Amino acid sequence: MISNILIVKHNQRGIALIQVLLISAIISILAIHFSFTAREQLATATAFEQRVKTTQLIKTVQSKIIYTLLTQHSIKQPKHVFPSSGLWNFYGKPFILEQTENTKILAAIQDNSGLLSQQYIASPYWTKVLKNIGFTSDIIQRKQGIIKDWQDKDNSSWLLGNTEPSVLENGHKYRNQAIQLPQEIEWFFEQEPQKLNIIKQISTPYAMVGFNPMNAPETLINLFFEPEIATLIIRERENNTLTRKQIITWLGDDYDNVIISLFKGTQFKITTQVSFADVQLQETLEIQLQPSENEPVLIIARY
Repeated sequence: MISNILIVKHNQRGIALIQVLLISAIISILAIHFSFTAREQLATATAFEQRVKTTQLIKTVQSKIIYTLLTQHSIKQPKHVFPSSGLWNFYGKPFILEQTENTKILAAIQDNSGLLSQQYIASPYWTKVLKNIGFTSDIIQRKQGIIKDWQDKDNSSWLLGNTEPSVLENGHKYRNQAIQLPQEIEWFFEQEPQKLNIIKQISTPYAMVGFNPMNAPETLINLFFEPEIATLIIRERENNTLTRKQIITWLGDDYDNVIISLFKGTQFKITTQVSFADVQLQETLEIQLQPSENEPVLIIARY
């Protein structure tokens, strides 16, 4: 009888021990879960904080760049705004604005007057560049005619005696307005994706008063000038020794002081990339400077 009682007590103690172990295991699992959850929440909060700070930083940098463009006539290395900045350029080549242990800020500024305007696709400069991209004379004439029809307000075709169709071959209805959107040029070169990529690099959908080859990207320089001259221009520009007189000489018969403007324009494409801790953000602004207006800066696009 006594032995049976001892056995029962022993079994109860065993069961109690198992229960204690199970409860301990559950508590441990919960503690581990809470620990992981806390770490995840901390990581999420840290990432969110870094992203907010990066966003604020990119806006600050954009404002400083615009301020510099508005107030400085000769901009190479504005130490008072960006003390550690590299040399600025206006042909789209990225340069370092600021760099610290946790932060790196890059900028690329393209003076849109250094690009060919898609609105003036029929210009002789476009003809020359399209030929060097690899289009035949017949295709160039056709492309220029169709794009011109797309923008003019009449219904007459570029082919004498014909009228414009109601839609392009890809189904887009004729706008009869100037090109305004970045994607519009794609509709005319959908069958030539590689050539289209080049065209997008060297052109802008916005109207430009004058073309400034001094601020043209390297791709356009190589397409516009003979190889030897293009190499000279790129080298002199990199050395910060390129002059207007040199450009006029090298342009030769292509120089037209009505179309060519060798002064910095008023419309810019500004791309800013900020890396802060583990976050990297990039944003592009297309702006028009108009210092004599009530709104000195017009933001055309943000993407």
